[in-house]
Amino acid sequence: MSPQNSPARAPGAHDSDEASRLVAIAQEDYANRRRRDRIFRAGVFAEPAWDMLLDLYVQEHFGRAVSIQSLCVAAVVPPTTALRWIGRLVDRGLVLRTPSRHDNRVVHISLTADGRAGMERYLRGRRSANGGGV
Repeated sequence: MSPQNSPARAPGAHDSDEASRLVAIAQEDYANRRRRDRIFRAGVFAEPAWDMLLDLYVQEHFGRAVSIQSLCVAAVVPPTTALRWIGRLVDRGLVLRTPSRHDNRVVHISLTADGRAGMERYLRGRRSANGGGV
């Protein structure tokens, strides 16, 4: 496995104040997207890949494994559409599929080092755009 295709696990990064602030921004972005979906007709805004990346970033921070099924739900699109987008994210080296150690029917998805780094660059930029706060 190359470094860019390995799961992203930065030592100590999950415990830092900065990591917590970045996760709060990601959670806020995801919540805002769901609020927007409730206000406007369903299907007007659809960016399943972005919803998946936000969810993976948050879940990783809390040490939660994310199954393909769970990620499909987080994407708020039909499963076939979500699976297509997961494939694209894998092809671009942003996420990694890993079989579950406990259940051969389950496949987990995680951010790669490149995927995590991209999310952190984006979220740091959002923090800067908001004057340093969440």
